[in-house]
Amino acid sequence: MSDIKEQEWFLAAELPVIFSDLLSHFNDFSPLLTSTDPTQNILTPSDVPSETIPLSSTLRDDHVKGHIKMRGTLITKTELSIEINNTPVPIKTIASIKEEEHNPWRLSQLGHAANYMFFVKQKCEDIAKGKVTDIRLARRALDFILDQLKRCKLQLVLPRAEQSSTFNRNYCVFSPELPPGVLVNFHVRDIKLVLTISCLKNPQDLHVKDKYSLPKNAYCDRTIMLNVHWMTDIYDKLTQLQNEVQLVYRKLSVFTQPRPHKCKVEAKIRETVENCC
Repeated sequence: MSDIKEQEWFLAAELPVIFSDLLSHFNDFSPLLTSTDPTQNILTPSDVPSETIPLSSTLRDDHVKGHIKMRGTLITKTELSIEINNTPVPIKTIASIKEEEHNPWRLSQLGHAANYMFFVKQKCEDIAKGKVTDIRLARRALDFILDQLKRCKLQLVLPRAEQSSTFNRNYCVFSPELPPGVLVNFHVRDIKLVLTISCLKNPQDLHVKDKYSLPKNAYCDRTIMLNVHWMTDIYDKLTQLQNEVQLVYRKLSVFTQPRPHKCKVEAKIRETVENCC
């Protein structure tokens, strides 16, 4: 089989089959790939995987207890009892997100990770349908998939500073509202859910109307890291998917590497034989 025929066979017959098989495993990423209904602000469908995370943390005179419920990429419910005494402004409050109010906390990092996975899925579907018929386009498609997978994994590892608009919007999900001098935030770091409780250092700052106008150093933070099983599971499966796509990339590289011309090979053999004689 000539090189050109071999390329055509690989692109038309083998590559779509490989990516059809990869797509069959995309249900493993359902917590990320589940869409949200922007009109009703709730997840659809109703059978989205959920996980309830128990929480009990005690540090000296500070106590945080309760549970957090995640459904897909959203925090849909919290019941947190917060008591912090080791600060100039002691705090005793409840941080509650009520599931029945359909007003979840949106984790921006998981939202970005979901977007990257949607792009990966779309590109895999294109390849599975045989839409990639050129070796250069195939390499470009695999480069794109590997880049999006890398970006997706980074969203689960690296902390991301919430923009003030996002934080303000998320802050409104608590019912009743948190008392003055208390900020509660969630983000993702090192494949864990991170709960941060921020308390004012200076009692006089309690009288500031806009608490978001205060600098970050006006608060002292209490940080609690929580394991989320589906998040760890998805990270491992993303790594596995990366490895499988890289294996396909190596197969593809065989067709893009220059092969020595037959005449040149024969001349090299004769030259080697003559030198030996």
